[in-house]
Amino acid sequence: MRLVRRHSLKLDRWMPEALKDHTLAYSEQTFRSGDDRPVIARVDRAYRAPSGLIVLVELKTRQADRVHPSDIIELSAQRVALSGETGEPVARIAWVVVESAVGRRAHSVRLMSPHAVRDLALRREALLAGTESPHYPATNRVCASCGHRARCHMNN
Repeated sequence: MRLVRRHSLKLDRWMPEALKDHTLAYSEQTFRSGDDRPVIARVDRAYRAPSGLIVLVELKTRQADRVHPSDIIELSAQRVALSGETGEPVARIAWVVVESAVGRRAHSVRLMSPHAVRDLALRREALLAGTESPHYPATNRVCASCGHRARCHMNN
């Protein structure tokens, strides 16, 4: 019993004051929006406020304590999928908790609108179908760690 208590206290230290009165609603669960082009996303954690509003939390382990644009896209897709499947209201503000060499820190982020998420999904489909061309980054610095580098036209 003592080990469990210490472990849960350690997990709660990262939690921002804004979430202290929230309860865990969902953990490691996949949701699917119910429209003609469904958005499917796996939620790390979702907390329910006393008002019933759901707040998303994404856990990341990184060398640097920072939020990436992909984190916001990922959480925004989670918002669309969870709300679409459950009908529950999901907050426009979410949290990215980064565990790095300096410790664990929570960052609040503003999520994309459901319309912007759907537009992004449509763009992805068009890119994969070859009906649209990609926009390459302004510098090659981003390309150094990209998983698509070997087959990218920019690097050939």
